[in-house]
Amino acid sequence: MFMRCLHADFYKMKRSSVLVAHIVIPIIVSVMFLLYYAVSGGGFDEADKIMAFYETLGVSFPILIGIITASTMEQEQNAGAFQNLLTLKSKTAALFSKVVVLVLFSIVALILSAVLFGYGFENVLGQGSAGMGVYIVAALLIWLAGIPLYIWHTILAYLLGKGVTIGAGFFSGLISALLLTDLGMYIWKIVPFSWTARMPEAYLGIALGNSVEGTVAGSQLPANFIIGFASLGLSICMIYLAFLAVSLVCYFGFARNYEGSRIVE
Repeated sequence: MFMRCLHADFYKMKRSSVLVAHIVIPIIVSVMFLLYYAVSGGGFDEADKIMAFYETLGVSFPILIGIITASTMEQEQNAGAFQNLLTLKSKTAALFSKVVVLVLFSIVALILSAVLFGYGFENVLGQGSAGMGVYIVAALLIWLAGIPLYIWHTILAYLLGKGVTIGAGFFSGLISALLLTDLGMYIWKIVPFSWTARMPEAYLGIALGNSVEGTVAGSQLPANFIIGFASLGLSICMIYLAFLAVSLVCYFGFARNYEGSRIVE
């Protein structure tokens, strides 16, 4: 049942604006950053430029999640007021397939953005020496951090409507940007809204320290910094998995009891 729903959702998205957005937005964002770095002068080193790109992606990602989940909900709402969804044998499988489709689209979009930016930054602009793997891993961290947000935004969209989930997306992006400052230095680990920006930033702090700065200056990171980051990674992993598990439990509970929405926007 789930695979049939997944195939149907892929087919419905085939010519939708959602699919187009997942292709066009990564290209536009990557090209804009590359053009800016090509024409701008100094002031930022190569590591700062890479971090700025991923911080922007991380802050924007929750906003896009809110808009895209609202769009997919509206598609079902316009198709007979959710009747196509509610008449299926398994509402749980049908609703979960929509999350899976969006999550799969998002990983393709983020990797596309990372590859375009990484290739352009190192091979066209001739800056940096981090290697393509660093760009892709940072994008994957944004993707992982966004999975619980897809779940909760889908719940909000189907229960409360597109206005609420879009508003929640902008609120999440605002919190993510706010916690990139010193305000979030000690609390970002327990605030899921901040993960899409803070997790890749924490990773790049290590990766670029070893590759860009290490290559240029020949320096090595102190052992206690590596140990500290490893401990931070373990704590984040445990908190993330716990939050993801709770999100999935809540989602399946919502999907099992979903009877449609009477919201008029």
